[in-house]
Amino acid sequence: MVQAVFYYLAIASVLSALLAVTRRNPVHSMLWVLSLFLHVAGIFLLLGAEFLAAVQVIVYAGAILIFYLFVIMLLDVPDEERGDRFGTHWKFAAFAGLGFASLAYLAYLGPLGESATTQAATGSEGGAVAEIGRALFGPYALPFELASLVLLAAIVGAIVLAKKKADSS
Repeated sequence: MVQAVFYYLAIASVLSALLAVTRRNPVHSMLWVLSLFLHVAGIFLLLGAEFLAAVQVIVYAGAILIFYLFVIMLLDVPDEERGDRFGTHWKFAAFAGLGFASLAYLAYLGPLGESATTQAATGSEGGAVAEIGRALFGPYALPFELASLVLLAAIVGAIVLAKKKADSS
């Protein structure tokens, strides 16, 4: 039963990702991304990673997706729906998709490294949440904070682009 649920979640995730990339309407694309995030959270639940599933729903499906929707609404891109979805870059998109599919197949064929499985099985005394906290606010504190600056820059950029478009009309 668990394997059948996993296969459903995996197939639905891949289909949601494909539909998110191929839709012309940006809002429809974001709804398919929401479906993708929820299915990935289900996979995390199957793996026993409840914290990651909660983070997937709260941070990605909640905050990041809403952020993208605000950017789409600020930019007001009706011309995007009329043009070709990939334009002249469809060959690159097909090549990248085949590359990702071949990497997934290679990952399926090869066993996981011994150190990764041993580390995941033993865990630490504080539990998974404590270990994630130590990693985020220990050696990875700087990249974690830089990610927030990148998101802030994206927000400012979207507002500047929307303001320029409003001033020109």
